[in-house]
Amino acid sequence: MKRYIAMILAALMALSIMGCGQSGDLFPESTVAGDSSQTAPVDESGMKVGYILPSGTDTTDTNSRIEDIRQMQYETGLKDSQVLIRTDVSKDDCASAIDEMVKEGCNIIFACDSRYENTMLEAAEQNPDVQFCQEDGTKAKKSGLDNMHNYYVRLFEAYYAAGVISGMKLNQYLNSGKITSSECVIGFVASEESPETTSCINAFYMGVGEVCSQASMLVCYTDGSGDYDADAEAAQQLLSAGVSLMSQFTTTTGVATICAENDIPIVGNAVNIIDVAPSEALTSAIVNWNVYYTYAVNCVVNGTAIDTDWCGGYDDNAVTLSQLNDAHLADGSVERLQDVEKELRNGDAKVFDTEKFTVDGSSLETLAEDDADFKKYAKNIKGGEYKESGKRSAPSMEFFVDGVEESTYNYLGDEENTTDSGSDSADESGSTAEDAEE
Repeated sequence: MKRYIAMILAALMALSIMGCGQSGDLFPESTVAGDSSQTAPVDESGMKVGYILPSGTDTTDTNSRIEDIRQMQYETGLKDSQVLIRTDVSKDDCASAIDEMVKEGCNIIFACDSRYENTMLEAAEQNPDVQFCQEDGTKAKKSGLDNMHNYYVRLFEAYYAAGVISGMKLNQYLNSGKITSSECVIGFVASEESPETTSCINAFYMGVGEVCSQASMLVCYTDGSGDYDADAEAAQQLLSAGVSLMSQFTTTTGVATICAENDIPIVGNAVNIIDVAPSEALTSAIVNWNVYYTYAVNCVVNGTAIDTDWCGGYDDNAVTLSQLNDAHLADGSVERLQDVEKELRNGDAKVFDTEKFTVDGSSLETLAEDDADFKKYAKNIKGGEYKESGKRSAPSMEFFVDGVEESTYNYLGDEENTTDSGSDSADESGSTAEDAEE
């Protein structure tokens, strides 16, 4: 019963995630429209928009995206009848979903999972009058198609900011004697291993390290998407390993529920989880997808080119933190967070300062020069910083900084409840660091 209550709460909480603002400047080194050309303006009354989502409405991720779609409608004036949303679409069903949307007259289609990219490319080639926007993709620029676009956000910035206030919480525990230095361990539950999750995990740890140098981190992958039981079990296993604070990159409230039951501070993602863990939730890392949705839809309406590769961050409100749980933050957290967010917005923050981390005991610069496996990262290193999403919108990180370790995970639940985890997403999207120089 607790599982279903948590899911209902997640759906209700998604209604509170209302982003605002229009698209701002891209990350300084991101690729922009390039060879994309203008299109004929579309009469707003005849405009139709399609969205393809990989999970169902029983997940926090899908509910938050749907709310962002509704926010886009509010900002553009589109009616419900002008927006087609298809949820729980598998990779194999993507082509039929696109075909349906094209036949329904959609002028622009958004694919919200990197596994769809090859299918989107084929559809873009076959339907030159329709705009195709692929989340977390890498192939739009190479395709040479004017109607194919990649987009993503610098979500790692929000995790970095959340890491800072989490580090202050750990310091509070250390100073009060609630935990010892050997117990200063963070747990992180992620649904799958990918550059997207790796960059957020590393950024969260770097944020913690800004204020708490004693912390280490254990990462547990569930190898499933949208499975509440798997998320909860992974969290329980990390608690058994001795973690004192938790974060997540999953699409259910399973991790937050376990943290609430065990009095463990938790940083969530996608939605505000304070209702699930009133005394444990610190905040959540949030994506305001409506910023890009509104930007791209307005481009179609106005007949202007959509950027080939778009990437938003703190500077244009594409990523942020949800409501802060003020009653449970360590003293001084709000003031420290304000300074961090200001630096993120004006571009002064070095999230991946290469002087502040090592990989396998060596600096990233040294590895990029001497190690064949790391040479692909050289062009993303500039001014003493690894500029994630600096050359393209999709993340490229495939290494953990020292202090972060993977934990073994054995799922004991009903395997029939798990869904396709997208383990082949790297093959489908081409999201590897080799493409980072584009």
